Amino acid sequence: MRTIALSICLAMGCDALGSEQDQRDLIAKMQEVREHMHARYAASSNIELAIAFGDLQRASKEAAAIAALDEPDARNEWQPYIANVRFAAERVAAAPDTIAAARASAELGKACAQCHEASSARIVFPPERMPVGNKLAVQMASHHWATARLWDGLIGPSPTSWATGARGLVDARIAIVAEGDVPPELGVADDVQRLHLHARRAQTAKTLDERATEYGEILATCAGCHRTIRD
Repeated sequence: MRTIALSICLAMGCDALGSEQDQRDLIAKMQEVREHMHARYAASSNIELAIAFGDLQRASKEAAAIAALDEPDARNEWQPYIANVRFAAERVAAAPDTIAAARASAELGKACAQCHEASSARIVFPPERMPVGNKLAVQMASHHWATARLWDGLIGPSPTSWATGARGLVDARIAIVAEGDVPPELGVADDVQRLHLHARRAQTAKTLDERATEYGEILATCAGCHRTIRD
């Protein structure tokens, strides 16, 4: 993930450069903010993966790391956005189960997007190829790839990444159900239908609120299905 330096400069108040020492101090502050932004992205991506595979402790730890990051040198007008990100991260850290954590993480993603929009940040995500293959492990990896594109699309915000992720889940085949490897009484088929339902809704979601809602339900469904299979 790359963020243009201009957005950081505007948020930090670069209009008064002053002396050479002031300039060096400003560059150091900008570098710190940039590192924090990358740390937030890495931690938030780890949160999504941890929730999907039922590791609530890991999700809570990563969320706490985000909540601990602060930007005291940012201008006053950006402080509410930074506070919203921290508050959302705290909600993820305090979630009692993976379903609640999934929905709280969607609100975290929305808070990130609102901050990016307010600061006119241009977020560029490196392209990643979708895993292709018939084996179950590859198909599950493709589901993760699609939800990761949804996450990028939510926090960017990036309509292109969001559409790519939604389309990937709509077309997803869940081999473990289709091949009868899991007894039908476990109710996994319901999770599959729910996943495809929210993926279709994600295709028509336009606002941040709509996308956050659908993402939260998709991640919660993934977590619930994985828990059922694992148990």
